[in-house]
Amino acid sequence: MMKSRALLSPWIIISFSALQLQPKSRVYCSLVAAASSFSKPHPHSKLRVRQVQVIHRHGDRTPITPLKDEEYWASQLPQPGVLQGIAKDTKLLRPPEGGPKKHGAVGRGPFGQLTMMGLLQMVALGERLKEELEHSSENDDDKSHQFVNQGRLFTPIKPLHPSRVKVMSTDFPRTIQSVQALLTGLFPDANPDVNAPIEIDLRHTNSYFIPDPQPRQYAEQISLESHLSKRPHLLSREEKLQELAHRVTAELHEYINHEGAKGISFGIGEEKEDASQAAIRQPLAWAQLAEMLVCLHSRELLPPTLTEEDVQAVCDHVAWKWFENLRHPVLAKSAMWKFASRLVENMQQKVESDCKCWECIENEHHEHGVSTEMLVKEEYELECTEEPWLCIYSAHDSTLIGLLSVLQLEQPAEWPEYGSALKLELIREEDNSQPAKVLQHWVRLSLNGQVLRSTWLADESGHPSTMVPLKKLASMIHSEHELFEDERLKYSWKPGLLEEH
Repeated sequence: MMKSRALLSPWIIISFSALQLQPKSRVYCSLVAAASSFSKPHPHSKLRVRQVQVIHRHGDRTPITPLKDEEYWASQLPQPGVLQGIAKDTKLLRPPEGGPKKHGAVGRGPFGQLTMMGLLQMVALGERLKEELEHSSENDDDKSHQFVNQGRLFTPIKPLHPSRVKVMSTDFPRTIQSVQALLTGLFPDANPDVNAPIEIDLRHTNSYFIPDPQPRQYAEQISLESHLSKRPHLLSREEKLQELAHRVTAELHEYINHEGAKGISFGIGEEKEDASQAAIRQPLAWAQLAEMLVCLHSRELLPPTLTEEDVQAVCDHVAWKWFENLRHPVLAKSAMWKFASRLVENMQQKVESDCKCWECIENEHHEHGVSTEMLVKEEYELECTEEPWLCIYSAHDSTLIGLLSVLQLEQPAEWPEYGSALKLELIREEDNSQPAKVLQHWVRLSLNGQVLRSTWLADESGHPSTMVPLKKLASMIHSEHELFEDERLKYSWKPGLLEEH
């Protein structure tokens, strides 16, 4: 059976001013650039993971487009008691003015909802993250390993605990339930502090966690999407696939609840500048076709006239189209800069927090004679670090595609399936001979355990690098981009501003 490829879902973004971090401590924050290669860490330095951020796609769901067999799809959902169980140790934070405007991909009734299969997928993801993040023994000999604690974030001295985790999610039922299930796998034992549930921040996330919020962050983005979708090579490919789109639309006609499906529109390049055109749109949008096919195919419910190859062709085209559009730097920044900025800002704040922490410890060193070698030991870092060590963002496949694009990472071989997770690790490079001396901070990114290289930085051989200096990443995130047509400036992007000229 073909591996189902997930469709598009909207996601997150957040703004911030780039922090120019200044050394706060004479020992810990002294950066020695000469001792570290710009394209990769020095082979004899030590690497310590200081923060991990995980952006995950929700688990398996029912189709967003309402289908006729509503009773069947309702039977795929978790029972209320199960949902209450995964939610009991969490608290949802919404803005005082109420919830967000509903997005077209939220779904109605049993449609667009997390299934029991999806819930179990997310529990398994939480269990996997727990295994990846925890270092189980204090006594392992790490001297031969370049990574301290073998690259794990949490240890018996600084264990994984709800107080060290920050959680955000889009305000969609399926993403909220997905991260609640993930937390169940991450913390299998009941929260000992019933008065301190894990907070899930939903405030305004629908406006920047996805590349296609409704309405867009910038009024000009729809115009930009329309402009990019009219490029000759896209039009040529769409023309070649029109027969497929019409045929699949016709074959799904008897499956769709057409009354309930009216007005459903989502996806980069799928929105119409004139919304009234949606009523006469034929065939259905590629994103809508693909999301229905994936759900039907995974349950062996496809119309008999449609084949696995048809599903593959539709999903391949949706993936190609999304990457082709979001890879354009002006659109990538317009859609995902705010969220990407938040990720970078979290890492910068962690570095600054560490600097402040070490300043306090250094004072203890001068007053009580603590050796500088002890300054890097975890027990000294335990109580003074305020920034969260683990940040979790519950989002959609479109979030992952948008972030891969704006961060200029290699395109994965497979479309991010349900429960896929993009991991950003903040890594501190320490001088092996002087552990209290920081050489540089790096960022390593991976998708479902596969390290992704960034085209922003090449190693000595000219190949994309597997780790990017944090300062370089911050600079690239804030770089400006322009789109020219016939030697005339048509769109420009500056941090926080998209302009149509």
